[in-house]
Amino acid sequence: MITPRFSITQDEEFIFLKIFISNIRFNAMGLEIVIQENMVIFHLSPYYLRLRFPHELVDDERSTAQYDSKDECINVKIGKLNQNEYFEDLDLPTKLLARQGDLIGADALTENLGEKKAQKPLIQEIDADDTFSKSKEDVKTIGQMGEDFNWEIEQNIDSTINNELLKTKYGFDNLYDTIISVSVSNGNDINELDDPEHTKANDRVTERLRKENLKFDPEYYVSEYMTHKYGSEEDLEINGIKELLKFTPSVVKQYLQWYKDSSNPNIVMPIEFTDKEQKQMQDHLPKKTYLIEDIKPLYVTVLSVLFCHMFEQIENEGTHTTESAWTLGKLCPQISFLDNQLKKMDGLQESMKEISNVSKESSIIKVAIITGIRRALSYPLHRNYDLVMKAWTFVYYLLRGGKRLIIRALLDVHETFRFHDVYYVYDKVLLDDLTAWFISQGSENVIRSLAMEMRKEQESISKEDIEFDCIASFNEQTGEPEWETLNLREMEILAESQYREQHQTNNEVLPIV
Repeated sequence: MITPRFSITQDEEFIFLKIFISNIRFNAMGLEIVIQENMVIFHLSPYYLRLRFPHELVDDERSTAQYDSKDECINVKIGKLNQNEYFEDLDLPTKLLARQGDLIGADALTENLGEKKAQKPLIQEIDADDTFSKSKEDVKTIGQMGEDFNWEIEQNIDSTINNELLKTKYGFDNLYDTIISVSVSNGNDINELDDPEHTKANDRVTERLRKENLKFDPEYYVSEYMTHKYGSEEDLEINGIKELLKFTPSVVKQYLQWYKDSSNPNIVMPIEFTDKEQKQMQDHLPKKTYLIEDIKPLYVTVLSVLFCHMFEQIENEGTHTTESAWTLGKLCPQISFLDNQLKKMDGLQESMKEISNVSKESSIIKVAIITGIRRALSYPLHRNYDLVMKAWTFVYYLLRGGKRLIIRALLDVHETFRFHDVYYVYDKVLLDDLTAWFISQGSENVIRSLAMEMRKEQESISKEDIEFDCIASFNEQTGEPEWETLNLREMEILAESQYREQHQTNNEVLPIV
């Protein structure tokens, strides 16, 4: 059976469903439309469509179905059980197509959880090294968590079974394996793991931190800093940093304008998805059941993806380029290192310690922000601290805009990878499922909690918190590098000291900044 493309609109009394059935000879005798409470089933061989609406419908004499030969579609009009009842999310095809039990979020559970719980599939296929266990706590909705959602890091030792016969899992909820290596052989420059198919979760963390330190170039960072602070107009024009710091992506402008005009800025921003976005959700996102035991890493991944999106938008001034997918992937540790944990270690020398004992940060959000800053100061063309923090501020605006504004950003990132010949693999292992899961199960209350926590942590971070292990010298006897831990402020102080000494030697007047 083929799931047809469709679009839905509404007024006070009716739902208007347009089902496209191109390239077949229409036969009215073979058409079947069934309306059962909030569900509509459409069948016209070879097409089959089942939609679940948020509220009940009624099948009476007002309901009609007409074939439009010009547009090759069937226009179905269905009455609402309760007039003037607003049906939300009619432009989210993934949510409407979900099967019974798929929506486990706040919208899918009854208010009285003691009387009725969300239905789940009776059978779930799991791999040999996966386990599915019920949460220790009673089932409760994400919406009930709200602002009390706990973002503290769970310091658990990696429980992956140490058996070389079992495949290493990665990607969305650790569901995938043996996919990245194929793309690596085809020229995947985003991947930075030496052996992505056999590197365990904790080893990905250590490898990421080690390579971030190696990739960071203190001279590059200091050069960018000094150009921005002391550079001439010509230097600044060539560098382009001043223009980038003034740039605001269109999606952020829309939010700021809405916030300015809104009488109640505490509500979420209303977003109407375009036909292109709705088609993308219908044609290129999976329709799956997601049984997620721990949703926290997924929201943190959304946070990291939004940061990559905002930074790339600023860097390219709102226009995607041939390097956009590379930039997005490099800045996102869940993509470039398949690292869903984002645990932090203090210094390269700590890499031999147990990861569960080395994280100073109490919030996974702070770790995600610091990780984003470190990577944005190591990979892109412009490596400027103010530029990075501006991108994080824009992420906060997206979160405050609400679920639908975030979905628009996720769709943009998803589409950027989908069109790439090699990097599309990251849609398959992460972004397909992440976007579909967020559309169907993302919670406005948790998003609001995430926004407040992210803003609080962002404002608490200073340049002293961003540290790198830099090569200070080499041991004359062994030839091994000797490392020195420096934070950004220390690097800037050293650079400015050398700059002033040089100009004082030449008897030059320093600019007042």
